[in-house]
Amino acid sequence: MAARYLLLVLLLSALGGCGLFKLEQEMQQAQQDLVLIAGRLESTESGRDALVALLDEHGKLLRYRIAALHETFYFNEAPGRYQLLVFDDHNGNFALDADEPRQWLPNAQSTTLHVQPDAATREQLGRLNPINLRPTDLASAPAVDLNLEVLYREQPRLQRNYLQPVSFDDPRFDQASIELGAWQPLTFLRDLGYGLYLLAPWDPKKEPIFLVHGINSSPRNWQELAANLDTKRFQLLLFHFPSGVPLNNSAYMLSLGIRDVQRRLNPPRFHVMAHSMGGLVARRALQMLNEEDSRNLCLFITLATPWDGHPSAATGLERMPMEVPVWKDMSPGSPYLQQLFATPLPAHIRQWMLVAYTGNSRLLEEPNDGVVPLASELRNAAQDEATRLYLLNENHTSILQSRRTTELLQRAFGGLPEKGCE
Repeated sequence: MAARYLLLVLLLSALGGCGLFKLEQEMQQAQQDLVLIAGRLESTESGRDALVALLDEHGKLLRYRIAALHETFYFNEAPGRYQLLVFDDHNGNFALDADEPRQWLPNAQSTTLHVQPDAATREQLGRLNPINLRPTDLASAPAVDLNLEVLYREQPRLQRNYLQPVSFDDPRFDQASIELGAWQPLTFLRDLGYGLYLLAPWDPKKEPIFLVHGINSSPRNWQELAANLDTKRFQLLLFHFPSGVPLNNSAYMLSLGIRDVQRRLNPPRFHVMAHSMGGLVARRALQMLNEEDSRNLCLFITLATPWDGHPSAATGLERMPMEVPVWKDMSPGSPYLQQLFATPLPAHIRQWMLVAYTGNSRLLEEPNDGVVPLASELRNAAQDEATRLYLLNENHTSILQSRRTTELLQRAFGGLPEKGCE
């Protein structure tokens, strides 16, 4: 689907397609209508993560983050005056208590939105609001309670999008939403937002599996595969993101979701499974996790992931007068793709690569699975880290419905120890 999508985009661009025009409008609008409130957690008393609350000028909670030590955190908002309240949540109750170090910035610094900042720019963004939490930082600050019950009551978006049971028939997974996420990602984020959904109410006895879809797709693509997973053992979580935003943004939001589930619900272990471009998003998200966040991550399974990008993305950038964020990330040799393997994942994570090799499309010069070049799926760096590597006689989409895929997944999960990952 991804190659046909990219090649169709090239055709539309030659004809002055309205999709690209809408996307260009959205990118321009984002830079005009949004600012970036960013900071960096330099130190904490505990040496662990801290909770970051973004407040409006009146002290009302707008959003929150769990910031890792030495990590740049950020919020995208309409221009205005904002406050940041960062605290070291010693007792893990997600509320600011009297004895917990905090730093309150009643006039947080903001800057113009950078759609795809380079490494140097990201470093500068972290200096906007540097955070150092010391044991003596106990000055008065606004009350903040980030418990889910409170957030659900005060944040309607979270009540719809976060850890709420849905079905694969949910209209947010329809083709109209997929197209909205590709061509009008700002509208997608305003109307739908990132989602992390459950297929059944949370059960603390089950092992979570985070499912990450690919480009021009939705969580509905997991429907047939999910039917073959043991839902008595596994808790399935569906990550939903728009295809038109930079991959690093979606990876950041996925990492926050994983970190939040770890902190709030404390599952004994969890797993991540991704299809196609979702593998690029998921791997970067896992790189963003610190040692504590990833210690219980046992399996990372990818299906037909273009680890080395897609040549059609590079062609699109060459032929278009505008820079499409996802094409920039998906172009072979892009900074995003280089970063993916600059840091290896922790050794205890079992990485299973399932590679599709049939369905060859004549639209691509090199051997492919009907969508992705086989050479991209078999990037050397990805092979070097893989615990297991399997080539399946499937195409890019049939790998999600394959009996062989189901057998391999059962083998992967069945090979785990009774407890822990190793």
